[in-house]
Amino acid sequence: MENAATAAVPTTWYKQAEFYFFCVVSFVGKSALLIRLPYREWPVNTFYTCSLLLGFYLYLRFRQGLKAPLFVVFSLAAAVAVDILGNKFGFYGHPFGPLRDYDEFAHFAGSGFSAVAAFWLLWAGMRKLGLKLSSGTIAFLSTTVAFTYCGWYEILELLDELWYGDFVRIHTWDDTPNDLFYDFLGVIAFVAAAGVVVARRARRRADLDVDLRPVRLSRLLSALPRDLASFFVATTLFSLCAWFEIFTMFDQMASGRIHFVGNQDCPLRLRWELGFCVAIALAYSLVSNVRRRMLTTEP
Repeated sequence: MENAATAAVPTTWYKQAEFYFFCVVSFVGKSALLIRLPYREWPVNTFYTCSLLLGFYLYLRFRQGLKAPLFVVFSLAAAVAVDILGNKFGFYGHPFGPLRDYDEFAHFAGSGFSAVAAFWLLWAGMRKLGLKLSSGTIAFLSTTVAFTYCGWYEILELLDELWYGDFVRIHTWDDTPNDLFYDFLGVIAFVAAAGVVVARRARRRADLDVDLRPVRLSRLLSALPRDLASFFVATTLFSLCAWFEIFTMFDQMASGRIHFVGNQDCPLRLRWELGFCVAIALAYSLVSNVRRRMLTTEP
């Protein structure tokens, strides 16, 4: 992790447009991989995954000056490999160790590995911005980012059924909230381990952080660029919505109160909740920009 640069991020319109383009292409590419993942042969999924990882590494290495450690690339590959191997060897639909189905392990491990990559990317990105965040703050942010992507994956399963309809992805009313529950367990476990490692390294190499500006979690939004702050607003809100769906499942199981009837009820709610969270984040960005312009124009 010591390879992350600490120089200020260029703010030219070209660099910003390039970064936005990379984010959109990466998001669309990963979504296209996941939405039809169970239908493809494993060599195709492997080639698709390696191509995405190569693009991710090359962009960060040569356009952002961030050299992703080997374990980060491995984590991103392992997050997809867990699903590929489960489909190839027919693990799905069968108990796996103490778990009732391999699917629960796949969500735990896959989400956990993805969270490790999110943790490193946020840690390196904040250093590149010249900001020093505590390992706890990075852990919180990476948890919201990884958990948001977990919720998006559940929405992709819904879109798979609605758009294609050639395969059942959501089998029972509690399929989606149960997946989210194991997603969250994996994210928490892997992020906690990453946080311990980073905290220990930070104590040993505190002299490398003298040029960074310490930022507390309470002051984080004001210290970040507006677009990045809005992104974290959306991920935090959507993570809370996903947690609400998990608690709703537990309530239905424990009390008998009916919250979910059909198999698609939970992912349908997640889709609307994600849209609502994005709308709030956009409104926050708009209000922040207007306020900043008003402050700069005041005599």
